[in-house]
Amino acid sequence: MRVSFNWLRELVPVEETPSKVAELLTLSGTKVEAIHRPGESINGVIVAEVIDIGEHPNADNLSLVEVRINDADTRRVVCGARNFAVGDHVALAPVGSTLPEMAVSERRIRGAISQGMLCSGAELGVSKDHSGILVLPPDSAEGEDVVTALGLDDTILEFEITFNRPDCLGMIGIAREVAALTGTELEMPDAAPATPSDGASPVDVAILDPSGCPRYVARYIEGLRTGPSPGWMATRLAAAGFRPISNVVDTTNYILLETGHPIHAFDADKVTDHQIVVRRAEGGECITTLDGIERTLDAADLMIADPSRALAIAGVMGGADSEVTEGTADVILESAYFDPASVGASSRRHLLRTEASARFERGADFDAAPYAAARATKLIVQLAGGRPSGDMTDAYPVPLERRSISLAPRKTEALLGMRIAAARQVSYLESLGFRVTIGDETLAAEAPSFRPDIQRDVDLIEEVARLAGFDGLPSTLPRGVAGGLDSRQLAERRLRRTLAAAGMHEAWTTSWASERDLDALALPTDHPARSVVEVANPMSEDERHLRTTLLPGLLRSAAHNLAHRVEGVAMFEIARIYRPTGGLPQEPLLLSAVFCGLHRPQRWHGPGEHWSFWAAKGVLEAVLTAMGVGETEWSKVTGMPWHPTRAANITAAGVTLGTMGELHPDVCERFKVEQGAVVAELALGPLVDAQPGRVKVRDLPRFPAAYMDLSVVVEEAVPAQTVETIIRHAGAPELVEVRMFDLYRGEQVPGDHKSLAYGLELRVPDGTLTDTQANQVRDRVIRALHDQAGAELRS
Repeated sequence: MRVSFNWLRELVPVEETPSKVAELLTLSGTKVEAIHRPGESINGVIVAEVIDIGEHPNADNLSLVEVRINDADTRRVVCGARNFAVGDHVALAPVGSTLPEMAVSERRIRGAISQGMLCSGAELGVSKDHSGILVLPPDSAEGEDVVTALGLDDTILEFEITFNRPDCLGMIGIAREVAALTGTELEMPDAAPATPSDGASPVDVAILDPSGCPRYVARYIEGLRTGPSPGWMATRLAAAGFRPISNVVDTTNYILLETGHPIHAFDADKVTDHQIVVRRAEGGECITTLDGIERTLDAADLMIADPSRALAIAGVMGGADSEVTEGTADVILESAYFDPASVGASSRRHLLRTEASARFERGADFDAAPYAAARATKLIVQLAGGRPSGDMTDAYPVPLERRSISLAPRKTEALLGMRIAAARQVSYLESLGFRVTIGDETLAAEAPSFRPDIQRDVDLIEEVARLAGFDGLPSTLPRGVAGGLDSRQLAERRLRRTLAAAGMHEAWTTSWASERDLDALALPTDHPARSVVEVANPMSEDERHLRTTLLPGLLRSAAHNLAHRVEGVAMFEIARIYRPTGGLPQEPLLLSAVFCGLHRPQRWHGPGEHWSFWAAKGVLEAVLTAMGVGETEWSKVTGMPWHPTRAANITAAGVTLGTMGELHPDVCERFKVEQGAVVAELALGPLVDAQPGRVKVRDLPRFPAAYMDLSVVVEEAVPAQTVETIIRHAGAPELVEVRMFDLYRGEQVPGDHKSLAYGLELRVPDGTLTDTQANQVRDRVIRALHDQAGAELRS
């Protein structure tokens, strides 16, 4: 937003310089982006009257324009614009004058001498309009310096207004801030009603959607004369970036700039029965807006209409069929309050952002509607004549209430860290328009209707801090716990480092997946991974849902590496999968790994060795040990995508961690890892939960261990893991280690049996283990094996 400092001083007579005012506003949170002094770079440009326009003899798109500076001085210039006529006043930059980006000299253009140039608003720096010459107000004096005529001997403050401060999108709002910061009184522009006619207002307003339009004020003015605006108004509009149009239209724009409240004028003769209806659009309804574009309306669009057709998109833009033109004699002024969400949605829906929508969608002042209408009426009658109706039509079905907020002054001091007396806090708030009632321990502050951003007591504290000065707040260290990684983050970091130390590489794969991935794994239809979270707008067929397993991505990466002559692949990924729940999906964290190709490359002293189940199991066991996971159990698992005899579920303390094993050859072929692959997929939650809170150090044993070998025969169906678990439980506490070192199937055991040999390490903490104690352990183990596994002792 661009603010004229001269205009600002009319509302709040400050003594401070523009730079000082900009500093005060910026430090209080109303940021001044830039300070412009447009007249500093313009020298010698004057007002001239067009007295003749002729065609250029050598160019169809150029004209020869003769202008008069005074009775004795005329000039001829070559011009390419045609938006002016004989009798118009224009800005002439004669030879020797300077503009913001150029010095003017005499030039020959297509054979004709140009004694200067006629300036557009962009060339003078007063607007961004390059489309034509800037036509000056009719009351501009010939020969007058353009800097004076356009009020360019001014300072323009350019603000960056945040979305929560719609009150600062008008001159009065900025002036209110300056008054509060400098202790100066705000002088509100006079809105005393002009002499009204004797008749009542002929305008009838029907609000059919009070939620979209809580309040609608209409004022009828008859017998006015449209024409150019006076120079002072045109100058201020141009400085703010508005193109002057006519006295009536310019007044509505001027009131928008002055009050921050949008106003719209309808040609009353084009409004059927002078009846205004506020309603939602009908299906398929169309309107041609002021920009000349026909728009098809949505049923959610709030419309201003008469009984026969739509007149405007409420709070966004008026319609071309009811706009004010040169022939307009009677107008209906609209000053309303529209729902911010409704205006914002219509603005975005039609890609139509206007000065009005920018204010309404942030939250306009519902109490300002009558004042803005009265102020606009006064200026229109002053500039265009006419007689306003005897009263305003103010449709206000359900009056909106101002928000009252309680504030404890002690909380202000505690939050800001500085002492501010309660009376001073009251003074600050009242200077910003709050109505404050003082209680015993608290203040009750009624937020002004132009401050929709004030919701809680901390918002009031912020207002106090702004006026007290943010630069005066003390610097203190915040209280709180020391930063650092939590236990889960530490465990995840430790896991990554451990896997990397084992020679593995981390991979990152996409979160998208497709049904083809699950089919390639040959997962059965009732497998949990078949239940997926669908993507509403997939980019391709391969990205139709979120992944439920990390294996397809890792296998594709492994195949890519093998295809590029990488001899062996050992990769892992720690990432999330997604499981549907009916609402937001579950996102468990998984560890997946793939081993394929050569484990040990070929050397001169021996052949290479491929990754096997046992080699990969050794890596995984080392990782689990490093992560503090205690005793694990490995049990056989079958079914796709696993190899029929080389896959196992992993459990620890009764909790399933995941599965590891070789992939079925058919799956390997589909993923182009024909050499075979060992994969693992573990849930990270149980792995992290198994982390010890604090590392406990055990004393080194002071007494020697006793060692014992045990060979048992069991049925073929009994897993070796089950036998080992029985031995561990039965041999405790003396048994500290058990290791299977032999498996035998042959003539010395029945055909449906197998012989398993284990090495046992026994130890007691308070002495050397005796033969009697060792035999007792041995007997307990044998009985347990016989009772629980039907085992027979061989040695």
